[in-house]
Amino acid sequence: MKKVIAFVCSIIICLGFLFFYQSHYENLISKKYYDKFGENLTEHKFKSPILQSMGTKQGDNLLMFGSSELEQTAGYSTQPIKFFNGKKDGFQINLIGKAGYKSLVHAADFGSLGTNLKGQKVVFVLSSQWFIKQGINENTFEASSSELQVYGFLFNRDLSLTTKQEFAKRITSISGKKINKHFAMMWEYCSLYSNKSLVSTSKRYLLTPYYWLRYNLLVLKDDINSYKYLKDNPKLADYLKPKHKDTNWNAELRKASQIAKSKSNNNKFGIDNKVYNHAFKRNLQTIKASPKKDLYIGSPEYEDFKLLLDVCKDEGIKPLFLNIPVNGKWYDYVGYNKNDRLSYYKKVNTMVTSYGFEVTDFSKHENENYFLMDSAHIGWKGWVYINEAIDKYYNENKN
Repeated sequence: MKKVIAFVCSIIICLGFLFFYQSHYENLISKKYYDKFGENLTEHKFKSPILQSMGTKQGDNLLMFGSSELEQTAGYSTQPIKFFNGKKDGFQINLIGKAGYKSLVHAADFGSLGTNLKGQKVVFVLSSQWFIKQGINENTFEASSSELQVYGFLFNRDLSLTTKQEFAKRITSISGKKINKHFAMMWEYCSLYSNKSLVSTSKRYLLTPYYWLRYNLLVLKDDINSYKYLKDNPKLADYLKPKHKDTNWNAELRKASQIAKSKSNNNKFGIDNKVYNHAFKRNLQTIKASPKKDLYIGSPEYEDFKLLLDVCKDEGIKPLFLNIPVNGKWYDYVGYNKNDRLSYYKKVNTMVTSYGFEVTDFSKHENENYFLMDSAHIGWKGWVYINEAIDKYYNENKN
């Protein structure tokens, strides 16, 4: 009996130290964190719940989730971190996402952040390029998400059991190859979560303390690494709190058009000259001869996006969704079916509004010059339209 008591006491003491160090490092991070860190476009922030949650606590951060369009146009003057973070509109853009980030990756992230996003202004950029026949694969998910975020999702008490089981089922359906040993361990837990049999459920309950401890150790690891990252990448200047300023959006569109004209004048599609020369010009006939007809039909991405919407509903998050079109001129040239494109835009809008969330549909700009900078990435004018939508969304219901 004494041995049992001693064992229990040792566990309690170890947990006490674990939570003490978590609290200690999170306190250090809060002192090191600075608003302009929101412009940081690194994997460390994207996979770190503590760094993202710190952004939500600043009071003036607008978290914006997306994929390759966030990094593809980082140098554009109309891109949000350039446009807004010039202190034009009262908030700090905080970007999260890069190439490979799709609905399932963001769902894991949203779930791992718990209640941190509740009541926050959140913008979500949808990309048509996600909605392809095969959906996300294991390698892309593993490269874009983290074991910590998956456990954070599954141990989030605000998410329904149904949402967790659907998430776990999707994780296990991606692949069974389990290249990374830590992801293999996480995959096994997801397998138990997604299986509703009595044996699997019992085994999951028995193993939950182990996985819960592993999750908290990963939280501590993230805290320590994030503190070191902030320590090694300190703010370089005092931060000037942004102030709201009315913007002449028509004037901004004219400025963007002038810039775009000189940057995309070697082709009829409005594509950035450098991108066109590198990725399109040499393959024009080949691309036109072999169009992919199944762009939006039957993609697993729709279910992944529904899962993301379920997470938002469970968490009480009400994002602004941006429905981004493709380059209509280019897609017509290649031979993609326009009806498929229209069906995609409509389906996404319907899914968002059915949950009571707000969506801004830009599909009418499909053929507008300079809305995009290539076949599907947001361009010079596109960002201006999006900035206007963000401005309206952020400032609505504010005194």
